[in-house]
Amino acid sequence: MDNSIFSMVDILVLGCGIYALYSAFVLQREGKIIRTFLVLKDTDLDSCKDLQGYANYMSPKLWLLGIIMILNGLVSLLNTYVVEIQTLFWVMMGIFLITLIWYGMQTRNAMKKFF
Repeated sequence: MDNSIFSMVDILVLGCGIYALYSAFVLQREGKIIRTFLVLKDTDLDSCKDLQGYANYMSPKLWLLGIIMILNGLVSLLNTYVVEIQTLFWVMMGIFLITLIWYGMQTRNAMKKFF
């Protein structure tokens, strides 16, 4: 496949990682929930039982997700354009996928607990 497609995906993952860090910052600092990473699409945000508890529960998890996404995007771009580092690339890809699964489970648990 063409490297430009993979590069676009890598840049998208990198951008989503930066947005995840921003969402974590807003959640932690202001207690405001940004829908993209934190709740399901049809969730009524006003029905949150304990917003501060939710922020305390989810913000560290979202920080970790954002950092892993940024690292994965950077390693992928580095692998594509600078130097071939296949082992690190596959390790980061595995860590990224495991983190996504873990984060999805944590989000589901938070939805049950706080909404």
